[in-house]
Amino acid sequence: MAADRDDLERVRQAVNLVELFEGVTTVRKVRGSFKALCPFHTEKTPSLSIDPARGLYHCFGCGVGGDVFTFVQETQGLSFVEALEMLAERSGVVIRRDPQAAQRRERRSRLVEAVAAAGRYYRDRLKSAGDAGHARSYVRGRKYGVDVVDRFELGYAPDRPDALISHLRGLGYKDTDILTAGLARRVRGGRLMDQMRGRLMFPIHNVRGDMVGFGGRLLRGEGPKYLNTPETPLYKKSELLYGLDKARSAISREELGVVVEGYTDVIAFHLADLPLAVATCGTALGEAHFDLLRRFSSRIVLAFDADAAGAGAAVRGDELRITSDLGLDLRVAVMPEGRDPADLVFEDKGDLLREAVDGSAPITEFRINRLLEQHNLGEREARTRAMREAAELIARHPDAAARYQHALYVAGRTHMSIDLVQAEIERYASTGRRSRSPAGRRADAQPAPTRPGASGRMDRSERDLLRHLMAGTAEHDRVRPELFEHDRAVSLARWLLAEGRHMEKGVPVPLDGLKDQAMSVMARRLAVMATPLLPFEDVMSHLEARAVGRRKDEILVILEGIDQKKDPEAYTQALAELIALQEGGH
Repeated sequence: MAADRDDLERVRQAVNLVELFEGVTTVRKVRGSFKALCPFHTEKTPSLSIDPARGLYHCFGCGVGGDVFTFVQETQGLSFVEALEMLAERSGVVIRRDPQAAQRRERRSRLVEAVAAAGRYYRDRLKSAGDAGHARSYVRGRKYGVDVVDRFELGYAPDRPDALISHLRGLGYKDTDILTAGLARRVRGGRLMDQMRGRLMFPIHNVRGDMVGFGGRLLRGEGPKYLNTPETPLYKKSELLYGLDKARSAISREELGVVVEGYTDVIAFHLADLPLAVATCGTALGEAHFDLLRRFSSRIVLAFDADAAGAGAAVRGDELRITSDLGLDLRVAVMPEGRDPADLVFEDKGDLLREAVDGSAPITEFRINRLLEQHNLGEREARTRAMREAAELIARHPDAAARYQHALYVAGRTHMSIDLVQAEIERYASTGRRSRSPAGRRADAQPAPTRPGASGRMDRSERDLLRHLMAGTAEHDRVRPELFEHDRAVSLARWLLAEGRHMEKGVPVPLDGLKDQAMSVMARRLAVMATPLLPFEDVMSHLEARAVGRRKDEILVILEGIDQKKDPEAYTQALAELIALQEGGH
C-alpha cells in the first residue's frame, strides 16, 4: 500500500498521540503541555514531551522521538506500512489503496513463506536425516541440546545440488520464488542449484520475527567457513542483526544491548542466561545497525575476544560519530583469557561474560588505551607521538567535558602538561571545521578562529530561528545558513529553507520528509520545546550583529597572517572589508 501525503496527514490528524502514550505509560498535563514517563528507558521523573497539535514527541532523557507512526513502529515492532494501516483502522480513516502495492505485499508474504518452509526442511534434516550425522555430532560437541536446536531453529542443508529445490517445488513454490528468496542460484546451463549445501544452518529473522535468510557454517570440505543468504527483497544484511528478534525484550528491559562477532556467540549469551546479544550477518557493523539497536537501548556494548583481530573489530569505522549522532553510549568489552563467548560458555565459564560486560569501557577510552599500548611510553619521542595521536582521536569527540577528561588522562600517561594536550586537541579540531576564506586570501595565511558553537551547545537565538523556520513564521529572504554557528543547525536550516520556500507564511514545515537521523532528532526536540519563542525580529537582530562581530574577528586574524609587502592586494581587500563592517554601525 502506498499512501500519499494527504492520507498520512489525515491519519496523523485523526490520531490522538496523548491517548497512544496513555496506553503504555503515565502521562501528565503540566502548564498546558503534556509530559510522560518515557516508555523507552527507565526513569522516575517524566522527561518525554508530547506535542499533540503537531503529533510529535521527544524524550529529553534518552533522545528518542518521532510522530504517531514512529511510536507504533517502535513500541510494536511494525513496519511503517503496517503502522499506517493499524492507525488508519483505529481512527476510522479510509486510505486509498494502491493495487500494485497490494501485489507487492502478497509477493513478499510468498517469499517469507518460502524461507520459512526452507527453515523447517533444514531443521527436520538436522534432527533425523542419515546424511546429517556429522552435523548432529557437531551440535552435540557444542553442548547444544534439543531445546537449543528448537529455540534457534538450527538445521542442516544436505550436500546435494538440488535437495531443497526439489522439496520446495513439491510444496508448490515456483522457481522464481525460490530464486528471489535467495534459496537457490542459477548455474551454467540455466538449471537451479541450492544456495546452501553441506552446512549447519542458522536461520536469520528480522526484528518482527519473520525468517528472512540463513547463515550457513561449513562442517567439512573446502569453501568459506560461513556463507550467508545473498541480498534479496527480504534479506538486507546492512539492516539485520542475528538474534535481535529474541533479544529485543531483554535489551529494552535491561537497557543494554551486546554486539558479538558470530552466531554461536549469540547463542552462548543466551545459554549464560544473558539474552542480550546480537551479531551482524556477514557484514561490518554500520549506521543502520546502530539505528536499529537504538529503538531498544541507548547503551550498546561491543563484546569481542581478547586477540588482536577481535579487539580490532571494535575500532574499525566511524562508530564515534554515528553513535554520538544517535545518542548512544557505545562501550567495548574484551573477553578474558583469549576466548570468545562460545568458548567460555562451553567451558562452563559463562559468569565471565557478565563480568566482561559489566567492566566494559567507553569506546573512546578503549581506543585511547589501545593506541597508547602501541608506543613505548618510556621514551620521550614515543610519548610525544602517542600524545599527538591520542589528541587527534579525542578531537573527534563531540562533548567538551569528555574531551577534557580524556585530555587529563592522556596528559598523565604521557607525562605532558594538560595545556599542551588541550592545545594539540584544539589544533586537530580546528583542521576539521569549516573556515570562511575571503577572496585573495593566501593559502598559507593563519586560519580564522574556531567558531565557539561548531559542535557544542546551540544558543537560544539559533534554536528560536530554527523554530521560526519550522513554524513558517520566518522571513526566508533574511535567513542565511551562515548566521548559525552550530554545525547541525546549519544543515537543518538549509533543509528548512528549501522545504518552506514555497509554503505560505504561518504554515508549519512537515518534518516527515527529514531523512537525516541527527537532524530529525534535533528538529523533534525543538518542535516540542515549551520555552517561549522570541520574536523573529529580535532573534535576527542578535544573530546578524553576532555574525558581523565574528567576521571582524576573522578579518583581524587574517590581516595578521598576510605580509602587506608581499601580497598588498589581499591585505587591501581584507582591510576594506573590515572598514566597511565598522562603518556599518555594528
